[in-house]
Amino acid sequence: MTTKQTFIIISIFLFLISCDKKQTDLEFERSVANEIFPALLDSVFYDTRLTPPPPPPPPPNSEWSDSTAIKWDESKMIADYEKRKAELEKDTTILVIAIVDSTYRIDKRAKKELIDFYKDFAIELDTISIEKPYKINLTDLKHADKFKLKYRSELPATSKVWKGDYDFHLSGITGFSRIQFDKSKNYGVLKSSFGCGSLCGFSALVFIRKVKGKWIIDKVMVTGIS
Repeated sequence: MTTKQTFIIISIFLFLISCDKKQTDLEFERSVANEIFPALLDSVFYDTRLTPPPPPPPPPNSEWSDSTAIKWDESKMIADYEKRKAELEKDTTILVIAIVDSTYRIDKRAKKELIDFYKDFAIELDTISIEKPYKINLTDLKHADKFKLKYRSELPATSKVWKGDYDFHLSGITGFSRIQFDKSKNYGVLKSSFGCGSLCGFSALVFIRKVKGKWIIDKVMVTGIS
């Protein structure tokens, strides 16, 4: 075998190893996203059927000064709220959550926040590229029995999605980004969002870490709200 042939074979071998590593990295990331999803959905979900009691109104013909001086009997509202909450906990209606079909991109801010959030551990960012989104497989996402998942693309585009005449209750739209890990792959951050109406929703950074072999959510930091 000539030197040239040997070089070609070695190059092909190294290329295949590189491809396998990239695939392995993506599979690892997807497994983490799938593992954390039930806790993520529980963290961002907001049931629009349960409206919290409103804040007390300002006193008539007066300026805002000391809100503690406002006399406001909210006992009935709180009682009604707790009653409705108890009813919904027993309700067997399946709540449909629309999942954005593919992962979001993650920005530089998220990477900086990851380092800042876990600064006590002096972590370093993993340099594996996470620019390219991937298609989310709904069958891989575990969730509570009260939820049913649909792809966002199955529903009307833009704000028309909230005006659709469905034979189910659309309870929200959510999604998540690629995960930025640290080099040890014990810490990470992803972006997520939850929409509950045309002017109802929020976006957040979700900080995760591995504890005794299991991934947990450390904090959901809201970055935008409407």
